[in-house]
This record gives sequence, C-alpha cells and structure tokens, in this order.
Amino acid sequence: MEKAIGKSKIKVRPFFSELGGLARVTPDRILAYVFAIAAIELQTVWLQPKTGTLYHGMLVVIILHHYLLAREDPDRRKLLLLAAIPLLRMISMAMPVGLIPPLYRYPMVGIPLLASVGIILRETKIPWSQIGLQWPRIRKSEQVWENILIAMTGIPLGLMGYYFADPIPLVTDFGWGEVTASIMVVILYVAILEEMVFRGMLLTTLQNTFGQIGILIASILYTLMFASYHSIEGIILMGFSSLLYSWHVLESRSILAATVSHTLMIVGMLIIWPIVF
Repeated sequence: MEKAIGKSKIKVRPFFSELGGLARVTPDRILAYVFAIAAIELQTVWLQPKTGTLYHGMLVVIILHHYLLAREDPDRRKLLLLAAIPLLRMISMAMPVGLIPPLYRYPMVGIPLLASVGIILRETKIPWSQIGLQWPRIRKSEQVWENILIAMTGIPLGLMGYYFADPIPLVTDFGWGEVTASIMVVILYVAILEEMVFRGMLLTTLQNTFGQIGILIASILYTLMFASYHSIEGIILMGFSSLLYSWHVLESRSILAATVSHTLMIVGMLIIWPIVF
C-alpha cells in the first residue's frame, strides 16, 4: 500500500506482513501441533472431556490464526489440513450424541465435518487426487490382487474389533430397512470421511513434512482417537489397521481399497457381528 505525502510516496505495509517470517510453517511447528493434538486427546478421553473439548477449540483457533499470518508461505495449507483433526473431535464432543439413538449420531457429527472438509479443500485448492480420491495406481497385475486383499482385510478386522473393542452396535435386531440405513451411514460418515481426513489430509501433510516417519506419526494420532475404547487390544487393532491403510494409500495413491476395508470392518463391528452373535 502506498500513501502520498506531499510529492513523495511512502510505502505502508500492513502490520501483519512483518510477522510472515515469524509465522513460517516449519516441520518443528507442525510437530508441535501434532503433540498438542495428542496431549489434548488424552486429556479428553482419560481426564476431563469438557476441558479437552475446550482445548481442541482453542487449538483450532491458534492453527487458523497461524494460517492467516503465514500469508506468503507455500506450506501454510498444511495448517488447514491439520486443523481438521481437532475440529473433528470438537464437533463430536459438542454434539448431544448421548441423547439420540446410535444410528443418528454419525450423521450429526459427519455432516458438519464433511462441510468443513469441503471448505478446507476448496480453500487450499488441493486436487482430489492428492488426498487419494482417485482410482488406485496399478502397473502390474499383482497390484490388482493387492487392492482386493487390502479391501478384504476388513472382514477379519471387523470380527476382531467386535470382540476386542466392545463397540455400541447400530443394529440389535435384523431388519432390512434398518440394516441398509446403517450400512449407508457407515460408508458415508465413517469410512469415507475418516479415510479422507486421516489417510488423505493428515497422512499427506505429515508424509510431505517428515517423509516415511510421517506414516508412523499419522497412525499414532489416529490410534489415539480410539483411546475411548479403554481396551488395549482394541487400540492396538486400530493402530495396526491405520499402519496397513497408510502404507497401501501411499503405495496405490488411492483411498479406495482402504475405504472398502474400513467399511467392512465397521459394518462387521457395529452391524453384522452384533446380530450374528
């Protein structure tokens, strides 16, 4: 901005332009946000949920302010992708899910989160292919079977999850309408949404920042989101599935097989196996 004074012109810069250097998006700052998310999640699950929700909200505000200040940093879009994680938890904790049947809890949380993800992707202008929303990259015939095997792992993972995690079932008595509605809810608001957020947005951010170690960091963060299971076996199972899905997504550049496996796992845990057993 230029301001004329007499015959001379003085260049006036906005106050926040001087903060560009201080607000650079560096790996250590990304890692600090990851540690903050992990610590707050443990606080939310094991100590005081209300306080943890407040901290998640404060962290979202801090990350968004950092994004606004880092105006000229090409890596600043990583901040918006990272903000989806505390935003997910904040929305899930803020909704009165305990007052409604389990089937309606997922859309109540998923709809505003899907809208938030859409806004983030539009703001960052990241191609859908970059977060895995494309067909798998197949160069050899063996990779076809690899995708099929990854997709089918959801069946044994769902059975183990039912026994180890002791989840709240979506369906207790068989009925075609209720089962169909439950499966659609799981596909849209659990499998697709979580794969977009964790294996698409979060994994992309951390892998681009830290390389292969980013896979481990993303999987640990995903695993902590299931600490509410209060089951060591269930938490380990989610950590294993996250590592498996993350490896395959980076290998195939697609979340398709991971999403199918995730769907089969959650459908088994919450719908099929509770009816069968």
